Amino acid sequence: MQGSLVMKIRSKLYLILTTFFCGTIPAVSLLAADDCPTPVGLHEKIESQPAAGMFLIARRDMPDPRFRKTVILLAAHDDGGSLGLIINRASAAKLSSLVPEYKELDKQGHRIYFGGPVGIQQLKFLVRSNDPLDTAVHIMDDLYISGNHLTLEQMLSLDKSDNELRVYLGYAGWGPLQLDGELDRRDWHLRKADIEEVFTENTDYIWQRFIDVLEPKGQLVEFNKPEMNAHFKQPVTITSYDSVRNSAYF
Repeated sequence: MQGSLVMKIRSKLYLILTTFFCGTIPAVSLLAADDCPTPVGLHEKIESQPAAGMFLIARRDMPDPRFRKTVILLAAHDDGGSLGLIINRASAAKLSSLVPEYKELDKQGHRIYFGGPVGIQQLKFLVRSNDPLDTAVHIMDDLYISGNHLTLEQMLSLDKSDNELRVYLGYAGWGPLQLDGELDRRDWHLRKADIEEVFTENTDYIWQRFIDVLEPKGQLVEFNKPEMNAHFKQPVTITSYDSVRNSAYF
């Protein structure tokens, strides 16, 4: 069963992946087991260390094109590396189109989300469960992550809705200290995750809602006119977004 699923998934990867991006993706194995409201948790204490159950929110100037405008749920982080899922890249493809065997089982018609550029020949899923799952890794509260196809079939048979079960193709992965380096380089904002955001109905605007609070856009101005300089002790020229954000005048 497992081998046939992998072959069918491979045969349909191209159609789904071209929805998300173009480029070369590393093939590595799956790791083990504007009027929008402000996202929950943004005004809480800023977290300084990555851990499972946290959001990575790409900064506006994210240098890696694969992760621009993404929000990632960290599912694991330790000395061996980090693993997460991009939660805001939904596709139009249905799970049953990728794995026809699930057509009768998947009565909810779950769609596929792009979880990241690593392990794109494998499926992972997030599921909410009040009971512990032996073949899944606990992330936070009642949220688990797994790649076990038998567990996925079990969750589908329970008729879990899209508010309780999300299926992802691929994941985001980092080697030892790699994510720490990206955080030191200020590629990401780090915030405590909120499960309601993970399972929000419309994922298209998650990043924009976050970034509008974390990096509010200001009007770029230059105080180089006499009428402006009269209000300050010396001329001030602002030439970049960071200087606006860090300026004492804003």
